[in-house]
Amino acid sequence: MKRLLVGIVALSAVNFAPLFSQEHDAGGPPPVLQILREAIKQGKGAAHEKTEMEYVRAFKKAKFPGHYLGLDSLSGPTDAWFLSPYPSFAAAEQYRELEDKEPLKSEVGAAESHDGALRDTERAMWAVYRPEMSYKPEKLNIAKTRVVTIGTYRVKLGHDEDFKAGAKAILAAYAKADIDATLLCYQVIEGAPSGTYMFFSTMESMKTMDEIPARQKALMEAMGAENYSQIMKGSGDTFVSIESNVFAVNPHMSYVSKATEDADPDFWRPKPMTKPAAAEKPKEKTGQ
Repeated sequence: MKRLLVGIVALSAVNFAPLFSQEHDAGGPPPVLQILREAIKQGKGAAHEKTEMEYVRAFKKAKFPGHYLGLDSLSGPTDAWFLSPYPSFAAAEQYRELEDKEPLKSEVGAAESHDGALRDTERAMWAVYRPEMSYKPEKLNIAKTRVVTIGTYRVKLGHDEDFKAGAKAILAAYAKADIDATLLCYQVIEGAPSGTYMFFSTMESMKTMDEIPARQKALMEAMGAENYSQIMKGSGDTFVSIESNVFAVNPHMSYVSKATEDADPDFWRPKPMTKPAAAEKPKEKTGQ
């Protein structure tokens, strides 16, 4: 399934803004996002990273025009997530056809056989961008992103408009307080229960999370304590569930554009680990 994800930042003849590269244009984040969640077997994280590098080598060798971002979970289940934006569903189909051509097809198939042995389950989801519920998407800088938080909201049937109204009120307060953050909202339309929305926020470091209390205070002051309280109380009537998790960007499991790599080569092109030099044996003492 992940192999359909390779169109993440496809630079086709259609002009669109790639979400996970440096070559942004004025179009904003891609309208379509595919999300793949892989549940990794306990104790197999390091082995899984190595199999993911097989995919990356295959795509680089083929000079495949698509790219994708790999994430390791730092909270919740032991998952690996792969994010793949597209300009359209038609473009996703076109990239799948490119992937089916040899020799890439066989090389990806070999990597899949190795990777599959390390997974318990996987889930693929398709989502569409909701700009009216997003905040400062123009500030997105994937080259410098090291941490991603993903908030998953499942809205009760018939309460989508309540959710949208609340989200817009909160984002208006974000703007009023001029909170320095980026939030991208995607609505999952396939692969998850109806009413599932995801908010993606990017950070250069986990230390940004130390600012959360101050942000919440600024948000409450911008909205007004009473309005803020009413929205929080109403969440129980609006949502089936709310879950937030934090992820680390894994450069070994990501296939990003050259422009993204060039923006921070030390991170995106890490040098292979070398074995430590063997300790020199102490010389035996000789008698006098």
